[in-house]
Amino acid sequence: MAVEKIRNFVFVSQSGSGKTSLAEAMLYLAGVTKKLGKVDDGSSILDFEPEEQNRKITVSTSCHHFSWKKHDIFFLDPPGDDNFNAEAKMAIWAADNALVVVEATDPVKVQTEKVFAFVREFGLPCIAFVNKLDRENADFEKALKILEERLEIRPVPVAYPIGKEADLKGIVDLIAMKAYTFNEDGKPSGVDIPEEISPRIEELRANLIEYAAESDDELLEKFLEEGELSPEEIVKGLKRGILEGRFVPVSCGAVAKMVGIQPLLDLIVNFLPSPVEKGPRKGKDLEGKETTREPNVEAPVSAIVFKTLIDPYAGRLSFCRVVSGTLPAEGTLLNPGREVKEKYANLAVPEGKGSKPINQALPGMLCVIPKLAETATGDTLCDVDHPVIFPAPELPHPVLTYAMHPKSRGDEEKIGAALAKIQQEDPCLQVTRDEESREILISGLGQIHIETTIEKMARKYGVNVDLSLPKIPYRETIKSAKQGVIYRHKKQTGGRGQFAEVHFHIFPLERGAGFEFVETLVGMNVPRNFVPAVEKGVRQALEKGPLAGFPVVDVKVQFYDGKSHEVDSSDMAFMIAASQCFKKGIQECQPVLLEPIMELEIEVPEEVMGDVIGDLNARRGRVLGMEAKGKVQVIKAQAPLAEVQRYALDLNALTAGRGTFRMRFSHYEEVPPNIAEKIIAEVKQAEEAEKK
Repeated sequence: MAVEKIRNFVFVSQSGSGKTSLAEAMLYLAGVTKKLGKVDDGSSILDFEPEEQNRKITVSTSCHHFSWKKHDIFFLDPPGDDNFNAEAKMAIWAADNALVVVEATDPVKVQTEKVFAFVREFGLPCIAFVNKLDRENADFEKALKILEERLEIRPVPVAYPIGKEADLKGIVDLIAMKAYTFNEDGKPSGVDIPEEISPRIEELRANLIEYAAESDDELLEKFLEEGELSPEEIVKGLKRGILEGRFVPVSCGAVAKMVGIQPLLDLIVNFLPSPVEKGPRKGKDLEGKETTREPNVEAPVSAIVFKTLIDPYAGRLSFCRVVSGTLPAEGTLLNPGREVKEKYANLAVPEGKGSKPINQALPGMLCVIPKLAETATGDTLCDVDHPVIFPAPELPHPVLTYAMHPKSRGDEEKIGAALAKIQQEDPCLQVTRDEESREILISGLGQIHIETTIEKMARKYGVNVDLSLPKIPYRETIKSAKQGVIYRHKKQTGGRGQFAEVHFHIFPLERGAGFEFVETLVGMNVPRNFVPAVEKGVRQALEKGPLAGFPVVDVKVQFYDGKSHEVDSSDMAFMIAASQCFKKGIQECQPVLLEPIMELEIEVPEEVMGDVIGDLNARRGRVLGMEAKGKVQVIKAQAPLAEVQRYALDLNALTAGRGTFRMRFSHYEEVPPNIAEKIIAEVKQAEEAEKK
């Protein structure tokens, strides 16, 4: 296998455009599968996880390969849903090229824009396929205009449909100027170009030649002299234009009718650059200086890990894209980011759910390495003597958090190990434990992301959990001071008794100051060795405030006097006295409830900015400022956590999926009295229910 004959690409699309069905059709036409796999009936060999089959969407990136016209083609089929953008971004990072799949009736939804932004970020050469031209209201010309407007590309048709909607029969290949119809197996038959579309075909053909000529000075000169280019020259010119990102060739068809698949395969072979044509990949050496790796079989080996899968039988599987060198079937690789050497064996190429052993992997190939001990998604593997690191992209941040509650004791015992394995597969999933509420918190990119994780945890690891919104970490504080608070603890039980008396001044502190304990004793009424016990008693009392049992913050306690007994006084007696004295005094200091306030940075299209601001106001939010950032407006605001726990879902609905946001803790503020009353009543009601 020659590197020049290798092609790899990533499917890029929104959910429902038919990219997985298109991939299945390619495998079928190339003879890899004997039966056409279909997403709708669960027979897809790419969407094989139960979570994917139930929802009819791709949840995890699949990889496969096939041969076409003596070329070896490797592809990645990542999810098209917003909830799994991290998978899509890692797949795009690993690939050399992108194939954008859009549906003719609704070509560019929000998700297409988001994933195409990753294509731009990594500078991938790109071709496009307009699918579902057999659907009602399908319009190829309109789809081209929308692609141009929404993705800001120069779409160049290289094919044109014959027939419309249900009457779609075939396509015209604008490069070869040949027309084809297709049987149900996708095999083409040559036909005459229909007269009714001939003028449009001639016009598009002329445009195509102009685009090809623009990319090469020699071709431009010939075009200006002769007004025509050969099919080979058109391919040469277009290929250069694609590589340089000047335009995007657009083919078309309908996967359901197997129309246009074979010309698309030819397009991939003829137009998408090989790893050699794509050129070296930039990386860094161990000192952080920029370096490159050439896609050469003789170069030092390097590869990037774009996906990790935990298989119940094979263990951890690391999916890699070879960047340079020849990767043998077994050996030792350096993971420079983690400063470890990884021994490996049993190199294979991924084939959907399965894999096939191989003797070596060349630049541009996708492969899978089992049982690497420490390597994770985003890591670089390389030759031990020639270290290089290809920095992994920054992944989308979690926007939605739930608390997990194991359904049984058995689930509780297994949950830690299950979550650790799932996090290896999904670097965007965050799992933390709230030390205050003792809840296990799971954070993800959306509702479906978290739901599929919970389903996978039950299926693969037998761990069942319920989800709820996390408890809000309210706090309590005081608004006024109270001086001269006195409490005496005295207990006589026949033998040695307990005696301690403490005198406190209690003061409020500024917000965020925490707790301050000051000892200003004069004389010997209280021996100084009891002071630590007094402070400990106050700190214990801080843990449960007088209103609803939330921790007390931003208070100062001055221990200025007290009394002791030479026999009956003890650390325990002074701890109890201090705790009770604080509880007594704080009741007279106007205790109030505090709530966490979050800082939000929200990016939304200008046309929905008013709706978003109105919604923030309804959530007791405050808009701090706005600024333009390209085509979007950035709103900086603050809002109580209690009002924005599910903000990801609400913002999605408000902005039709176009809004994004970041959120972090800012500070605590007093809860309005009417809302505080409800919170306190709910807490007391829950406590009474627990007692029953």
